[in-house]
Amino acid sequence: MTSVSLTLHGDPDEVDEQVRLLREELLHLDVDRVEFAADPEGAPAGTRAVDPAGIDTVIVAVTGSPVLIQLGRVLRDWVRRGSTRRITVREGKRSLEIIGANDADNAKVIEAFFRAAGED
Repeated sequence: MTSVSLTLHGDPDEVDEQVRLLREELLHLDVDRVEFAADPEGAPAGTRAVDPAGIDTVIVAVTGSPVLIQLGRVLRDWVRRGSTRRITVREGKRSLEIIGANDADNAKVIEAFFRAAGED
Protein backbone atom coordinates (compact mmCIF):
# COMPACT_ATOMS: atom_id res chain seq x y z
CA MET A 1 0.00 0.00 0.00
CA THR A 2 1.24 3.49 -0.87
CA SER A 3 0.28 6.59 1.12
CA VAL A 4 0.32 9.95 -0.60
CA SER A 5 -0.07 13.30 1.17
CA LEU A 6 -1.90 16.07 -0.70
CA THR A 7 -1.54 19.63 0.65
CA LEU A 8 -3.56 22.45 -0.88
CA HIS A 9 -2.27 26.03 -0.87
CA GLY A 10 -4.01 29.40 -0.95
CA ASP A 11 -6.48 31.46 1.04
CA PRO A 12 -7.31 29.46 4.22
CA ASP A 13 -11.08 29.83 3.80
CA GLU A 14 -10.95 28.66 0.19
CA VAL A 15 -8.49 25.86 0.96
CA ASP A 16 -10.73 24.49 3.70
CA GLU A 17 -13.66 24.21 1.30
CA GLN A 18 -11.53 22.96 -1.60
CA VAL A 19 -9.81 20.21 0.42
CA ARG A 20 -13.22 18.86 1.42
CA LEU A 21 -14.42 18.91 -2.20
CA LEU A 22 -11.22 17.21 -3.38
CA ARG A 23 -11.59 14.52 -0.71
CA GLU A 24 -15.14 13.80 -1.88
CA GLU A 25 -13.90 13.50 -5.47
CA LEU A 26 -11.07 11.15 -4.45
CA LEU A 27 -13.50 8.86 -2.64
CA HIS A 28 -14.93 7.95 -6.06
CA LEU A 29 -11.59 6.36 -7.03
CA ASP A 30 -10.68 2.80 -6.08
CA VAL A 31 -8.59 4.04 -3.13
CA ASP A 32 -8.19 2.24 0.17
CA ARG A 33 -8.57 5.36 2.29
CA VAL A 34 -8.83 9.17 2.08
CA GLU A 35 -8.47 10.97 5.42
CA PHE A 36 -7.90 14.49 6.61
CA ALA A 37 -4.38 14.78 8.01
CA ALA A 38 -4.12 14.95 11.78
CA ASP A 39 -2.33 17.87 13.42
CA PRO A 40 0.35 16.18 15.56
CA GLU A 41 1.14 19.41 17.45
CA GLY A 42 -2.46 20.11 18.42
CA ALA A 43 -3.38 16.57 19.47
CA PRO A 44 -3.44 15.51 23.11
CA ALA A 45 -0.88 12.83 24.02
CA GLY A 46 -1.81 9.44 22.61
CA THR A 47 -4.50 10.79 20.28
CA ARG A 48 -4.80 12.10 16.75
CA ALA A 49 -6.81 15.27 16.30
CA VAL A 50 -8.03 17.11 13.25
CA ASP A 51 -8.55 20.86 13.56
CA PRO A 52 -11.62 21.41 11.37
CA ALA A 53 -10.74 25.10 10.97
CA GLY A 54 -7.33 24.43 9.51
CA ILE A 55 -7.59 21.43 7.22
CA ASP A 56 -5.34 21.74 4.18
CA THR A 57 -4.04 18.19 3.77
CA VAL A 58 -5.50 14.79 3.01
CA ILE A 59 -3.75 11.43 3.09
CA VAL A 60 -4.67 8.97 0.35
CA ALA A 61 -3.83 5.27 0.73
CA VAL A 62 -3.74 3.30 -2.52
CA THR A 63 -2.94 -0.26 -3.52
CA GLY A 64 -1.68 -0.71 -7.06
CA SER A 65 -0.05 1.37 -9.75
CA PRO A 66 -3.18 1.79 -11.92
CA VAL A 67 -4.96 3.58 -9.07
CA LEU A 68 -1.91 5.81 -8.50
CA ILE A 69 -1.94 6.80 -12.17
CA GLN A 70 -5.68 7.55 -11.87
CA LEU A 71 -4.97 9.65 -8.78
CA GLY A 72 -2.37 11.67 -10.67
CA ARG A 73 -4.80 12.34 -13.50
CA VAL A 74 -7.58 13.38 -11.14
CA LEU A 75 -5.23 15.81 -9.36
CA ARG A 76 -4.02 17.26 -12.67
CA ASP A 77 -7.61 17.77 -13.83
CA TRP A 78 -8.66 19.18 -10.45
CA VAL A 79 -5.91 21.83 -10.59
CA ARG A 80 -6.94 22.74 -14.14
CA ARG A 81 -10.48 23.56 -13.00
CA GLY A 82 -9.35 26.47 -10.80
CA SER A 83 -6.99 29.25 -11.85
CA THR A 84 -5.42 29.58 -8.38
CA ARG A 85 -5.35 25.92 -7.36
CA ARG A 86 -2.03 24.47 -6.24
CA ILE A 87 -1.30 21.07 -4.65
CA THR A 88 1.88 19.67 -3.13
CA VAL A 89 1.99 15.87 -3.41
CA ARG A 90 4.31 13.94 -1.08
CA GLU A 91 5.13 10.25 -1.21
CA GLY A 92 7.96 9.18 1.05
CA LYS A 93 10.87 11.58 0.50
CA ARG A 94 9.63 12.68 -2.92
CA SER A 95 7.38 15.65 -3.58
CA LEU A 96 5.74 17.27 -6.57
CA GLU A 97 3.92 20.59 -6.83
CA ILE A 98 1.07 20.76 -9.32
CA ILE A 99 0.18 24.26 -10.53
CA GLY A 100 -1.99 24.95 -13.55
CA ALA A 101 -1.16 21.63 -15.20
CA ASN A 102 -2.28 22.61 -18.69
CA ASP A 103 0.35 21.26 -21.03
CA ALA A 104 1.57 17.83 -22.08
CA ASP A 105 4.92 18.22 -20.29
CA ASN A 106 3.18 18.68 -16.94
CA ALA A 107 1.01 15.65 -17.63
CA LYS A 108 4.11 13.54 -18.31
CA VAL A 109 5.84 14.70 -15.12
CA ILE A 110 2.75 14.01 -13.02
CA GLU A 111 2.30 10.54 -14.53
CA ALA A 112 6.00 9.70 -14.02
CA PHE A 113 5.79 10.74 -10.35
CA PHE A 114 2.85 8.44 -9.67
CA ARG A 115 4.31 5.56 -11.72
CA ALA A 116 7.47 5.74 -9.58
CA ALA A 117 5.35 5.76 -6.41
CA GLY A 118 3.77 2.50 -7.50
CA GLU A 119 7.17 0.88 -8.01
CA ASP A 120 8.38 1.48 -4.44
